[in-house]
Amino acid sequence: MKRSYFLFQFLFSVVISYNTLFAQDYGYFIAFTDKANSQYSITSPEKFLSARAIERRAKQNISITEEDLPVNSEYVDSLKKLGILISHTTKWLNGAIAFSNDAALMDTLTNIHFISTVELTKSPITLKNSNNKLNLQKNKLEISSYGSAWNQTQTLNVHHLHQAGYKGEGMHIAVIDAGFYKANELPVFEHLWSNGQILGSRDFVNPQSNIFKEHAHGMMVLSTMGGYIDNTFSGTAPEASYWLLRSEDAASEFPIEGDYWILAAEFADSAGVDIINTSLGYNQFDNPSFNYSYDELNGETLRISRAADLAASKGMLIIISAGNEGSNPWKYITAPADAKNVISVGAIRSDSIRASFSGFGPSADDRIKPDLSAMGYNTTIQDINGELSHASGTSFSAPILSGSAACFWQANPNLSATEIRNKLIESAHLHSNPNNELGYGIPNFKTLISSYISLTQTTNFRITPNPFKHQIVINGLDTLESSTIYIHDLLGNLLKIILHESGQPSKTISNLDDFQVGCYVISIVNHKHQKQFKLIKY
Repeated sequence: MKRSYFLFQFLFSVVISYNTLFAQDYGYFIAFTDKANSQYSITSPEKFLSARAIERRAKQNISITEEDLPVNSEYVDSLKKLGILISHTTKWLNGAIAFSNDAALMDTLTNIHFISTVELTKSPITLKNSNNKLNLQKNKLEISSYGSAWNQTQTLNVHHLHQAGYKGEGMHIAVIDAGFYKANELPVFEHLWSNGQILGSRDFVNPQSNIFKEHAHGMMVLSTMGGYIDNTFSGTAPEASYWLLRSEDAASEFPIEGDYWILAAEFADSAGVDIINTSLGYNQFDNPSFNYSYDELNGETLRISRAADLAASKGMLIIISAGNEGSNPWKYITAPADAKNVISVGAIRSDSIRASFSGFGPSADDRIKPDLSAMGYNTTIQDINGELSHASGTSFSAPILSGSAACFWQANPNLSATEIRNKLIESAHLHSNPNNELGYGIPNFKTLISSYISLTQTTNFRITPNPFKHQIVINGLDTLESSTIYIHDLLGNLLKIILHESGQPSKTISNLDDFQVGCYVISIVNHKHQKQFKLIKY
């Protein structure tokens, strides 16, 4: 972890203080023309991507390209010499977030050969427009048979995954939000800290902040996935691991926050994350001159939406709230839910009826939106006082689905992010007749687990010895089907792939002396079944 920490500190370093930065009233996005003379090379990706990120690409046959290279540092230095404050750079969109009160200087920048465009993204701060991002209704709850989260769990049938032992273990989820107030001390998160499931945090708005003293929205979002209190509450992925990333400035509303989101998504990719959940959406700003038009929600025009699709192209599953504008004059989804290869999530009630506030589709280019729906009305969340409460918003339908998807992907580690997305859509109740209120509908994880995982034990696998030291023998293999055997560590890193041809009921796996002492997961996969077992090396 220390190596990863210093790697990301280097690649995502902040070159100025937060107080200095916000002495500047105007923010800009500066796009560069190229990455010429880069000090990095796609032949040495370990210098700008984590091992887990490289492995994710390899596993899904995704190439590392120039798009993944950091921006040209000489271009950044040249801008700084002009007196322009550069807070961050984005490699995917090859640009920089900049601050300056010298409008005349900024107007001349496109005359510089390495600058293609300069866009104003922030003006002086005014009172924030809430945009109905979070509808919170606090009520104490009664405990149900599955804990107080039963309704939001059973509407997706994700409890069938939990009963099969899939609760997100080994999956990495990035939560991009506005802050995680008290997430380091509230009871529903205790297991995440004690088990090392909080992988770290970053703040792209104010890198000097304590995100556990910022806005509570991200904390509530996190609780619907990672929260757990025995016999009282369970999120949809209580055994997953989480990165906590802040991109939203709760004190204002400007397009620059979309650029902060891009930085967070790039970081999540570089850190090797599997799923990004974001419960943020943009269409109106404190300065109306920045407002987006519906015509711009085509998945291509807005920078944040293009970046969301780029994130999906890196092999991550991107799950985004559709927005809470359904009862407002705007009524449509918000960006980046319009992106083409993400899953935008609308909100339903516990009776599977659409929540009135849930944003409508289609996208401006007439694609079905939202993509899927999950419970977002009177959902159970952790509140700031240590109590479980009800809250409403697509802010919660998205993470409930994200956690569920993590459990399904844990059960099917051989599938790509695109395949996971497609299977979720195929399982949804409106798949053959989608609409622009619920999209393809409500995914059914009972159907998915029945289709892709054999719960009826048609095989009798036995692995000996377990614990092991040098080698293992797998008995009970299918003699009519070839199988693929995967060995992962508990962080989800793929360590070994073994092919077993049909005809033989057993397979010996040798050369395990290099494995360190500890626990591992072995998966046995073919067209009929997939089973996972824990291995212990002593």
